[in-house]
Amino acid sequence: MASDSSIIELNIAGMLDKILSDLEEHNRLTEKKIGKHHSDQLMENKENELYHDTYYFEQEYYSYVEKGDVEGLKEFIKKIPNMNVGRTATDSIRQAKNLFIASTTLITRRAIDGGLDIETAYQLSDSYILEAEKMTDVKAINFLNMTCIIDFAKRVSEAKVPMGMSKEIFSVIQYISNHVNTNITVEQIADELHMDRSTLSKKFKRELGFNISTYIMRRKLEEAKSLLHYTDKTISEISEYLCFSSQSYFQNVFKAKYGMTPKEYRNQTL
Repeated sequence: MASDSSIIELNIAGMLDKILSDLEEHNRLTEKKIGKHHSDQLMENKENELYHDTYYFEQEYYSYVEKGDVEGLKEFIKKIPNMNVGRTATDSIRQAKNLFIASTTLITRRAIDGGLDIETAYQLSDSYILEAEKMTDVKAINFLNMTCIIDFAKRVSEAKVPMGMSKEIFSVIQYISNHVNTNITVEQIADELHMDRSTLSKKFKRELGFNISTYIMRRKLEEAKSLLHYTDKTISEISEYLCFSSQSYFQNVFKAKYGMTPKEYRNQTL
């Protein structure tokens, strides 16, 4: 499955090949016989159909990320047809990495369109690309690509907020996401957004069903999971980076939330 997926991620190289092919065809028109030109046109028409079909395929593929539809994405992946794209490098490893980078760029943009925090999206994108660059096996890169797109879809799903959320509460959500590695307090948020603390707390609880402090902790723990999975930071470094009062407190709240310690989670994802 992972092998099939690598060749449908983007048609940037394929589209470039087609543009160059069209230019060459134009320059040869006066030198070619009518019969040969007719054959070339038939071939070009077939290529046009391929790119046309692939374009709509990709639009549907990436739409699952934007919607945060993880289950729909997984089902769609099972049905991925065998499509091809132009080469972007002579080396197969470099080719796979180039496609991965291009795909991740598109995934990142669609995830942001779906509501994922911009900073989080680009940090995650950078982490995946750096991981891909370390790899020396095409299958591993292709598998990472599937992991990447599903991870982005999950994060978009988790970032989804109820329809009709007020502008004020949306601002709170964005502020927390952008300052998850600081010692955020409700008072600080209220001051930054020029809102009354009590009014803000009540409005947040009414619209989302949980209080601001609970959401702050949830976002910190989600960030901790990402750091445990995709970086080599020690548990102590992660605890300090996310401004937990102590490493033991971080470990306790992490286990209470996910049923395992940070170390157990990291070992599970290796």
